[in-house]
Amino acid sequence: MSMPDLSVVVVTWNVRDLTLECLQSVMAAPGLGDVQVVVVDNASSDGTVEAVQTLFPDAQVIASDRNLGFPVANNLGIAQATGRHVLLLNPDTVVGPEALAACVAALDADPALGAVGCRLTFADGRTQYECGRRAYRLIHLAWEALYLQVLFPRSPVFAHQLMGDWDHKDDRDVEALSGAFMMLRREALNGVGGVPTELFMYHEDLALCLRLRKAGWRLRCVGQVSTIHHGGASSSRSPSAFELLEGEVRVRLIRERSGVFWGLLARLLFGVRQIVRLGVALVVQLPGGGRIRRRYPTVASVGKQARLLAWTVAPRFVLADLPGGGAEV
Repeated sequence: MSMPDLSVVVVTWNVRDLTLECLQSVMAAPGLGDVQVVVVDNASSDGTVEAVQTLFPDAQVIASDRNLGFPVANNLGIAQATGRHVLLLNPDTVVGPEALAACVAALDADPALGAVGCRLTFADGRTQYECGRRAYRLIHLAWEALYLQVLFPRSPVFAHQLMGDWDHKDDRDVEALSGAFMMLRREALNGVGGVPTELFMYHEDLALCLRLRKAGWRLRCVGQVSTIHHGGASSSRSPSAFELLEGEVRVRLIRERSGVFWGLLARLLFGVRQIVRLGVALVVQLPGGGRIRRRYPTVASVGKQARLLAWTVAPRFVLADLPGGGAEV
């Protein structure tokens, strides 16, 4: 049996209908030969496994008896993948008709590329700038303290991390890609040991990109083709407050990129960020802040901002209720 051009690994948890729509878009994609599909289910209770097995009998299904977390489950799928390239694909995506062929062609045309992604959009066509971005830096914490990246989303300074001054509609080399759609050269993926598993979720894509670049590989966002990404479908169904990983993820990324000293400085700056954000949340509770509370509920969440501030002092205590304690599983 010949090696397929592409193995598609989809990790799913309680998003049956979205998963089926995602797989249908993969199967319908033109311009490719044999495509292997591996679905890793993290103990869904909504009939995902049975539905996939019935409607897509050629897909390989790995049914876990517990929620392993996104990175570990991806590595289970990667271990079964036999393609020349491996696509890590979120189940809440609808792959654009030309996206798979274009990304395979990009990897085949440039042996220095370790991974490629495509432009991600919301269902209404708006671009998700996370699809091609820069590695996380200390300065980004400073801009986030006052929501400057939100207030000035197209600024080359304040929106530096998401490359907000680029419309993401052409092809460019980038420092990081979104894990919602990341196609990797098998040699590159094997060389960095697969998907990083230090955290239950939210850390793995930027950490993987950082390790690929340290190993000498280039990354590219193929912006001429696109894929719909609904975003947050699985995490929205979980009772766990995964948003509390926000500080942990940022500090780990800065520490891995720049060293222990900068990681410690990042934790301190994150604390300053949270003091400012907690102050903003308290201010918008005052009369006259109703419009902001309605439009930006996260900004107005005193509890969330206080818990993230507490993380800078006692991270293990704050993350204790998350699966795996927010740490490696």
